[in-house]
Amino acid sequence: MRSLGWGLVWREAGQGPLRLFLLALALCVASILSVTLVADRLNSALQASGRDYLAADRILTGSRPAAGDWLEEAARRGLAVSRGQSFNSMLFANETLQLASLRAVDDAFPFYGELRLAPAGQVRPGQIWLSARLLALLDVAPGEQVELGNIELTVAGELVGEPDQGFSPFLLAPRALLHLDDVAATGILMEGSRSRYRYLFKGEEAALEAYGAWLQPRLQEGQRWQGPDDADTPVARSITRAEQFFRLASLTGVLLGILAMAIALGYFSRREQDRVALLKTLGAGRRQLFGWFGRLLCGLMIMGALLGGAIGYGLHKLILLSLGETLAIPLPPPSLLPFAVAAGLALLTTLMLSLVPLWRLLQVPPLRVLRNEAQARVSPWWSGGILLGGTFLLSWLFAGSLSLALGLLLGMLALAAVLGGLCWLLLTLARRRRGSVAWTLAISRLQRARLATLLQFGGVSLALFLACLLWVVRGELTDGFLARLPPDTHNRFLINIAETELEPIRQRLAGSGFDSSRFYPIVRGRLTGVNQVPVREINSEQGGGLGRELNLTWSQALPEGNRLLAGEWSVAPGGVSVESGLAERLALELGDIITLDLAGLEVAAEVRNIRAVDWDSMKPNFFLILTPDVLAGSPAAWMASFHLPAGQEPFEVALLRDFPTITVFDVDALLVQLRQVLTRVSQALLVIMALVTGASLLVLLAQVEATLESRRRELVLLRTLGAGEGLIRASLRWEWLAAGLAAGLAAALAVELCVAVLLPGWLDLPWQPHPEVWLGLPLLGAALLLLTGRVGGIVRGPLAARLRQYSQGLSG
Repeated sequence: MRSLGWGLVWREAGQGPLRLFLLALALCVASILSVTLVADRLNSALQASGRDYLAADRILTGSRPAAGDWLEEAARRGLAVSRGQSFNSMLFANETLQLASLRAVDDAFPFYGELRLAPAGQVRPGQIWLSARLLALLDVAPGEQVELGNIELTVAGELVGEPDQGFSPFLLAPRALLHLDDVAATGILMEGSRSRYRYLFKGEEAALEAYGAWLQPRLQEGQRWQGPDDADTPVARSITRAEQFFRLASLTGVLLGILAMAIALGYFSRREQDRVALLKTLGAGRRQLFGWFGRLLCGLMIMGALLGGAIGYGLHKLILLSLGETLAIPLPPPSLLPFAVAAGLALLTTLMLSLVPLWRLLQVPPLRVLRNEAQARVSPWWSGGILLGGTFLLSWLFAGSLSLALGLLLGMLALAAVLGGLCWLLLTLARRRRGSVAWTLAISRLQRARLATLLQFGGVSLALFLACLLWVVRGELTDGFLARLPPDTHNRFLINIAETELEPIRQRLAGSGFDSSRFYPIVRGRLTGVNQVPVREINSEQGGGLGRELNLTWSQALPEGNRLLAGEWSVAPGGVSVESGLAERLALELGDIITLDLAGLEVAAEVRNIRAVDWDSMKPNFFLILTPDVLAGSPAAWMASFHLPAGQEPFEVALLRDFPTITVFDVDALLVQLRQVLTRVSQALLVIMALVTGASLLVLLAQVEATLESRRRELVLLRTLGAGEGLIRASLRWEWLAAGLAAGLAAALAVELCVAVLLPGWLDLPWQPHPEVWLGLPLLGAALLLLTGRVGGIVRGPLAARLRQYSQGLSG
């Protein structure tokens, strides 16, 4: 019996129905392992040297500078402090302008980690270090000059890496490093400018803990005190977002793989019932049969785990290679945890999916040898319940969210039901269509086995739907938004305009003939309360993010691209206009009072109207627009946008020459960089999509193979009734064609419905139809079913001989 069990392993792995189980298990393991390896290496890099990635023992960050007495208190407690500041601005060299992400540090930076400069050196006043990308964009070499605001700085060399830069896939502007003493001389930063402050602290742990306890009650909204073990550091947040993104994509492949495994095991258990009944009549007991099937499943599980492990390790290398330079930290070798997780997945899925089929086989009565209708009585609800429960558990453990796992499971069940219903409707309509005898036979065969047909169509449609949905969303991420921008979209933003420069710049733009927006004053402020309720309480209830600094402005007229949803536009003193999304999040109504903190000055305003904003207009837009009196006591910088036609770059250069302290955001360049970043991320997602596509094909193969037995029986009956080989072949082709077209149409409808919800709600992109989906999915479904039908072997080779051989096997 033992040799029989291992012999069955090799037979099933090579040509039996469980070869699909083996391949599907390998794909599940590869999906999990590839993503967990990437996440493990990123997290290991973060945890291996926590303070090195902070460059300090503790850091204080915020959009406003620390109070002077805070730093004096730190010095009194024996702590060393390093000050830093970061902001975006334009660099100018060789008649070339380039937006850069600038960071200013003092002589003490960094306390830990390695600041990698080439050639090796220190950050000194009068010098600037540029990243390799920035050196290439500006076409400068060490020793040459670049202009920043009112001053010129000498390029000291290449900025290779910063210890606390972290992993940031969406870092668009190239980086530059200068000395903190040079910032004031540039004239770039003024009241209302967007800047980020970062203070590094070094000292004894006891002193740091005591200082943190002293500092925490004094922190203002938006300021954070963090340590190496803080899970909410920028590095950790970036890694968490990237990990969740790939986990959800790979989970799709896992669920499809489980579906293919379940279909293959179900077919295997039905096919092996005769063999088990025969073995029982020859004296085999349940213990022997359990050992036989146990060795079979154990062998397939080990083979699938090893094959999937090899594939997953290679795919994780491809993911890291696809991300390329977006990985800003060196990665240590992987730990054993991802391999343990993958092995656990293989064990859990094998046990979960094989429990009911194995139980059904062990319950087969020996009487089945004489009476084929004698079967094991195992309720199908057990199989469905275990499958759904195990799938939910896997989704929960892998996605890390109970609500997400529950929503995913319920959504897939509802989707499968909808897809099955659509396929049933299409088949009903097809039955009413008059056609050839082969067509009538094909549709009748599908209609007779209605439950099996609906399950088959549901699985095929679900596989097509999931693979296509990932592809469509990926395309929208990379090209959808950029392709829908009109040709005259404003592609330059002017910010940090001083009051004295306002009229000259306005006249310069008016004389150029370029389309430009209004000029808006910008005051930086923070929302602190609504109707005397502190924003921290609202922030906790609404999920965070409401306490960040906002760009506030005033305007005499409703901005272009805005429309009122409630209330009337008014410039009466003490009012505020609120963007509809923010109003909905805060449950604001007309007449409510909001309070704002303007750099220490608290002001209040009454909600006069709620407006919708066209955020895709690429023009200045604001969450809050106040009346002039509310912001009268706060200094403001001004901003505007305009469209710079191609070939008019000298105008931009001359403008910055005459007004060196303003900052020009080149939207075209940012969009190009955004496309490059999204392309790299989508290339990494393609690796997961390849697994999803492979799992979808396995579902198709498993669905076709699971119905081979019943099809062969029907074909033998048709052959005995005189049907010719040509008629049988034609009816099979019509069956697969009808099934593929119906499944493809149902999947196309589901893709469009999901995209119509996902694009506006998740990606903030307008929905538009995808005719290529409606054309491609039905054709793809038909082609795949025709192909898998031929691979299954029903019509491959001399059909008459195969059916004759099969009928002899039945009679014998």
